[in-house]
Amino acid sequence: MLPSSHLSPMNFLTARQTEPTLADAFSTFSAVAGQLECSYRELQKETLRLRRELETRNAAIAETLDENQSMRMALRCILDALPCGVAVLGAGAEIVFLNLEARRQLNSCRAIAPGIQEGSGNADDQSWLPLINSQAIPDGEEREVPIASPQGTTWLAVRSTTMHSPYPIQASGHKTAGQGRVVLIIRDVTAQKAVQNDREETAHLIALAKMSAVLAHEIRNPLASMELLVGLLNGCDEIKAEQRSWIDGLRAGVRSLSATVNNVLRYHSLGTSSLLPVQLSQVVREAVQFVQPLAKQADIKLMFEDELGDRKIAGNAGELQQVLFNLTLNAFRHTPKSGTVKVRAAKEEKGETERVFLEVTDTGEGIRPADIPHLFDAGFSATGQNPGLGLAVCKKIVELHRGEISVSSRLGTGSTFRLEFPLYD
Repeated sequence: MLPSSHLSPMNFLTARQTEPTLADAFSTFSAVAGQLECSYRELQKETLRLRRELETRNAAIAETLDENQSMRMALRCILDALPCGVAVLGAGAEIVFLNLEARRQLNSCRAIAPGIQEGSGNADDQSWLPLINSQAIPDGEEREVPIASPQGTTWLAVRSTTMHSPYPIQASGHKTAGQGRVVLIIRDVTAQKAVQNDREETAHLIALAKMSAVLAHEIRNPLASMELLVGLLNGCDEIKAEQRSWIDGLRAGVRSLSATVNNVLRYHSLGTSSLLPVQLSQVVREAVQFVQPLAKQADIKLMFEDELGDRKIAGNAGELQQVLFNLTLNAFRHTPKSGTVKVRAAKEEKGETERVFLEVTDTGEGIRPADIPHLFDAGFSATGQNPGLGLAVCKKIVELHRGEISVSSRLGTGSTFRLEFPLYD
């Protein structure tokens, strides 16, 4: 720049006009810079506010997600704790969801092949889920469906509901639409079915028992008449030896049938008659004489040993004789020809009391130890043949007489049935 002394008046005027313009520009620039700095600070403040707000919202979202996850886990635990199976099937009958009970039911029926996972849509052809779905169970209704399984027939009570929710369902790591899915509520009612069948069978047995009791009542009177007529024929002097053997066979058959009829009547009776003093040895002797024709027919030697004398017990003569009939007939069935059945009546001291006992001993094949606990069950047969009520009736009558019945046996040697009764005071 030239010294001011060398400036012309025009140049000096121009310079004087320029200086204020630069100052103004600088002043303006400084003002704008200040405004920008202020705006920047405001932007930083707003950014910080927005960041804090975003962090707050992210924390709220994370908390909501945790709550949702907790709710899903809680709902899953609730579903797994249910005593019924819950299954969700897709439109193609693929498995979308199973709770623990539904999985157990599937496993028990072997309905899913090994390696098949939930939601894979590859259920085994034998799966009962597609089978149930094919039953076209109306919404809200429950039906019982039989499923064949390795353990037998499994009965499932199934309630089917079609989902109409607009919300998607998450399964196998991805979400699918909830429309058109089928929810199955499944209860295993196999045990209830078994109980129902048992009730029906029990009702049938009760009806059969009532009918058998009625038939026994109707048969008993003709049997008594037949027994009387056979006795009259046997006492006739004009009967030949061959005809007398026929009569003996007829008498044995009538008495065997009479014992069976009496078993039916006594088993289904409410209780025993009033107990009166009876001479036990006389009762036993008459019972042995009654079954002698049966022993003769079976070619078995029947013996009676009496060590009681005139001792008495409180009892019912007819029912006690029925016990002896049943025990001796049972011995005849399990004793080979030329064998022996011995009936013994005696007494023994038990502590400070005296008791009487009866023993029926045979030389038969014996009883297997596994069968002894079931001998007195109605309908049980150690041989699988001729199931009846004989020993069950014996146990019932003996207990009603305040007595005890027991059995001891050795295979190939024989068996002994022992009855004990208190003496009559």
